[in-house]
Amino acid sequence: MNCIKSLFTVMLLCVATLVAHAQQVAYGVKGVVVDVESYEPLKGATITIANSQLGTTTNEKGEFYIPLPSNKPADYLIRASIMGYDGQELKFTLSASDTEFISFALKNKDAVIEEVVVTRRREKATELALLEERRKSNLMVESIGTQELSRKGVSDARAALTKMAGVSRQEGAKNVFVRGLGDRYNSSSLNGLPLPSEDPLYKNISLDFFSSDVIQSINVNKTFNPFIGGDVAGANVDIFTKEATGNSLEIAASAGANSQTIGKDNFKRIDGTSWLGTLNGGSKHHISTLQDYSFKNSWTAKPINNLVNSDFKILGNRRFNLGGNTLSLFFTAGMDSKYRFAEGRIGAATSAGQVYQDQTYVKNQYNVSQNAMVNLRYAFDKGSVSFNSLYIHDQAQDFSEFSGKNANEVEGDLEFARRQQINDNHISVSQILGKYEFNQNWSADVALGYNYVIGNEPDRRVNSFIENSGKYRFNSNSSGTNERYFSTMNEKGFVSRAILTYKIDNEEGFDRKIDFGYNANMTKRAFEATIFNHELLPPYNNNVDVANPDQYFNTGQLGSIFNLMTLRGKNDEFAFLPFYYNGKKNIHSAIASATYQFNADFTAVLGLRYDKVNQDVDFYTNVTQSDIIGPSKIDKSFFLPSLNLKYNLGEKMILRGSGSKTYTLPQFIEIAPMRYAGQNNNTEGNSGLIPSESYNGDLKWEFYPENGELISFGVFYKHIKNPIGRSTIPSGGNTLTFLNVGGAADVIGAEMEIKKDLIKTATANGENVLSAGLNVSYLHSKQKLENPLAQFTKTSDQLEGASPLMLNADLTYKLNVNKVELMPTFVFNYFSDRIFSIGTRGFGNIMEKGIPTFDFNLRGTVNKKIGFSIKAENIINPYRELTMEFSNDAPKLMVERYRRGMDFSAGLSYKF
Repeated sequence: MNCIKSLFTVMLLCVATLVAHAQQVAYGVKGVVVDVESYEPLKGATITIANSQLGTTTNEKGEFYIPLPSNKPADYLIRASIMGYDGQELKFTLSASDTEFISFALKNKDAVIEEVVVTRRREKATELALLEERRKSNLMVESIGTQELSRKGVSDARAALTKMAGVSRQEGAKNVFVRGLGDRYNSSSLNGLPLPSEDPLYKNISLDFFSSDVIQSINVNKTFNPFIGGDVAGANVDIFTKEATGNSLEIAASAGANSQTIGKDNFKRIDGTSWLGTLNGGSKHHISTLQDYSFKNSWTAKPINNLVNSDFKILGNRRFNLGGNTLSLFFTAGMDSKYRFAEGRIGAATSAGQVYQDQTYVKNQYNVSQNAMVNLRYAFDKGSVSFNSLYIHDQAQDFSEFSGKNANEVEGDLEFARRQQINDNHISVSQILGKYEFNQNWSADVALGYNYVIGNEPDRRVNSFIENSGKYRFNSNSSGTNERYFSTMNEKGFVSRAILTYKIDNEEGFDRKIDFGYNANMTKRAFEATIFNHELLPPYNNNVDVANPDQYFNTGQLGSIFNLMTLRGKNDEFAFLPFYYNGKKNIHSAIASATYQFNADFTAVLGLRYDKVNQDVDFYTNVTQSDIIGPSKIDKSFFLPSLNLKYNLGEKMILRGSGSKTYTLPQFIEIAPMRYAGQNNNTEGNSGLIPSESYNGDLKWEFYPENGELISFGVFYKHIKNPIGRSTIPSGGNTLTFLNVGGAADVIGAEMEIKKDLIKTATANGENVLSAGLNVSYLHSKQKLENPLAQFTKTSDQLEGASPLMLNADLTYKLNVNKVELMPTFVFNYFSDRIFSIGTRGFGNIMEKGIPTFDFNLRGTVNKKIGFSIKAENIINPYRELTMEFSNDAPKLMVERYRRGMDFSAGLSYKF
């Protein structure tokens, strides 16, 4: 707390000093003019102010500036025109506080778009407009839009975030780390409304579900303000969906392959699945008695060839004139499929470093997803109403085989294991969003959403055999060595937002307003799992055919080779009662925010959010039940103040400061003591977890040399009380759990970001530009490890997932040749070593090795209608490694090591 107070003191002193030297800025209007379809800047466009002699023309970057004589609030009508394009007029009010920024997007008279209505909301797809929005914002917000996503070859939201400062991804995990803080410390939302998770092991939805086809822009809030949920310490990721921009229809298709699947003639697909992701027999088992073995799917996988990755999509825009107002329709639908093959190694050891597991493995992975989205928006004089409906189906198929030593007691014995896993997820999100201006002072922002998630893991099949001298027998260590697992998760959530804004009149026209309102987030989750085990009966067959388990596990062999049972036992009356946990979370929030612009340069935003949190989980699992140890309950109120300060150090330079308090709730799965069997470890919840509380401080300097360019440097500090971390329970059979590690954690870091045009060349076909982007983050974290139940190996350590160094860089060359536009982009990412799991009971930390990645993307258009792309991802193809060190002189253990291969693809699109 002393560190936080000291940081706030420094920030306030800096701002007070700067206010004392404030200088008045010039009055006027500036902006950029671009082609509505290509986002290309339009040089030589004429810009005029109605009923005046004031005017100018745009430069080679499409930029313009017109000084205006008045320093009092006034209404203006500004017009942009250029030969071959339809002209456009926009109204704006010039306040005494700043230069007004206006974006024009003009339609070519020969373009297929019949009608264009341009607003600032429409222009949020462009890099120039997003940077300008960031410059003018009173909050610290980083954004990436459609144009930048396309340029960098980004295919989904998760990949987009890894191009931002302080953000990295973890291989094998579904989300990202922000400033060293992982899934539980971050939050995600769609158009400002909270999103659910499709996976019971994670708090946030998989961001790779959101393809670039549905994204207009992504805002990343690394600092807190009262309009985002209080359950966040790293960042809030807010995805804004696309809306119609005109009248057009586009179809696109691409094909490719992974370097490690090329030439594979023994790739396996799990029985009961298909290329489309349909499930034979559905997601639930159909067994009603343990004397029946009528499972729908076989143990034997099917070989497949022609491992071609594919992507198909269709996008449409349509705008209608309805009673003098605009009704717009945007829709998209698509399907994406990917094959991957990997060969790797896994290992495990005792706390003394004695290796008891050393195995090689092969993975056959197939992922297929379908998505569809519709946006319907009606705009009228005083506001707008939008309806968004998003559906995503995602299925991951993983067929893996492991071979080698695994704690076998008989000399010469080796294990051969097979795991067949399907995760089949469905997400439906429906939203109604409304904005209305009652008058020049009062306005409202109202939204209501319904989220529905189905997360299934149907018929996971696990076999284990013992091999000795080329002969195989069933592993009889336990009945769970041959298992069929069925789980279902259903989650329903209602979310809402209601915000009233009152703008305070003042002669200077400064930004002064009060916002107040209410948020609600009400979620219910039901999770069930039924686990079938096979109790082997003696004598054990020493010549088992591992390629065909079906000849041993079938109705005819039931009672002679094996007995069927569940973890509930062998009695039909109880055996089919599933293990379960039921979670309920209600968060009701009161919101207040006051924005006060003291003068032309200095603005402060003071916020307060009150969250009333009620969360409880009851359970009956394969570990324990709430009737015995009691349910997990959280009933707590959080008062969350925030302060955001902005000071203009001139027209191109800004100093920002922020301080806040937030919290982090343990998630349903983290407090439900359900043991989930992973491929190389188990995960088990801890019902004793309590929320963490975080105190956050940021200071940032930003410089905008030219339109589209940025240089920024910032420092930040976080103090986390009762941090939650993932840790190992060695006595639990290589099990990971979640703990309040004790004491507190401190995180201090620095971030630098640069966006710069390096070379510009004007040609008759347009401007050729070589541009670069670079962001670097340094992070120092330390947490005290004081939980006596965990018996941590160290007394303090870095925060789980916190990479000390992260670097993201990109280089793009924009080339215009006649009617062809080419845009090659190189993207580089790197994160340094970080903790995957905290060591306990003499075990060292499991460390994730830092790796570099390098991608290439070439995009192009012909006549603005035909598009093409060539992509190469993960070109370096580094080894992904998890390692563990020991306190004695034992060699470092390789916990896991593999390569995921390089992905290549080529695609075509056509716009009608």
